[in-house]
Amino acid sequence: MAKSIINEKVYEAADLPFTEVSSADFLSGSSTSEIKKRIKAVISTEAPVTEWLLIKRVINSFGIYKAGSQIRPEMEAVISSMKLNMTEDGTGRVYWKPKQDPGAYSEYRIGGKYDVTCRDVQYICDIEIANAAASVLEGETLDYAALARKTALKLGYTRMGSNVTEGMKRGIACALKTKRIRKSGDTYRR
Repeated sequence: MAKSIINEKVYEAADLPFTEVSSADFLSGSSTSEIKKRIKAVISTEAPVTEWLLIKRVINSFGIYKAGSQIRPEMEAVISSMKLNMTEDGTGRVYWKPKQDPGAYSEYRIGGKYDVTCRDVQYICDIEIANAAASVLEGETLDYAALARKTALKLGYTRMGSNVTEGMKRGIACALKTKRIRKSGDTYRR
C-alpha cells in the first residue's frame, strides 16, 4: 500500500431523527428495531466508525447523553446481534459498511464546519490516522516528532495533548504495520 493515493475528505455525520425517550423505555426492548435502523444509518454514512462514536450517535438521537452501566451493554448487545462488518484496532471495535474492505481503505477525514463533524481523536480509527500520516510523508522524510505533529495538524488538532499524542502513536504504528510508511533509522518516509 506504500504508494497508493490517499484521499482527504470532510467527515460527514449521519442525519438521525431525534426521538426523546427515557432510559427505561430505551432499555425495555421496545426501541430495538429503531435502534438497529439508526445503527445502520450511522454506519452507512460514517464508516469506518468506532464503536464508541457509533453508540454515542445513536443514544444521543434518543435524547440520552451518557452510555452508562445499563445503556452501553444494551447497545453492545444490539450491535452484536446485527453481525456487522467489524475490525479491531487501538480504539476498540471499528464498524464498516457491509462491502467496505478495511484492507483497501485509503482515506482520512477532517472535521467540517459543524461540531458534530469534529471528532475527538479517540473516535478516529487507527487506519484513518495511518492514512493521514502517509499523506504527510508524500515527498517528505521526517523524524517521529515532526511526523506526529504534522499528522495531528492535518487532522485538525493544533495542540499535542496526551489524547492527541496517543492517537498519533496508534496511527503511526498502524501505518508502519500496514506498510503505508517505512522507517529508516530515526526517520519515516513513504
